Amino acid sequence: MNKTCSECGFKFEKEPGFFFGAMYMNYGLTVAQSIATYCIAQFFFEKNFDLRIIPIIAAVIISFSFFNIRFSRLLWIYMFKNYSS
Repeated sequence: MNKTCSECGFKFEKEPGFFFGAMYMNYGLTVAQSIATYCIAQFFFEKNFDLRIIPIIAAVIISFSFFNIRFSRLLWIYMFKNYSS
């Protein structure tokens, strides 16, 4: 990751441990995607909870993991960005 933005000069590295909060955002995104996947996948099975849904949810979590990591860091940075300067 770059230390500063090449366009505006925004400093990405705030302090040690700054991005720990992004892990919680990543967890929230993952849980939301898991619930959405379950709600969509349950229409394709006869029972309410079929064990075949678990690999589908795992595949979605793994396929979106790289996107979630970057997106959660982006959201965390923009929550604390100072827009006045």
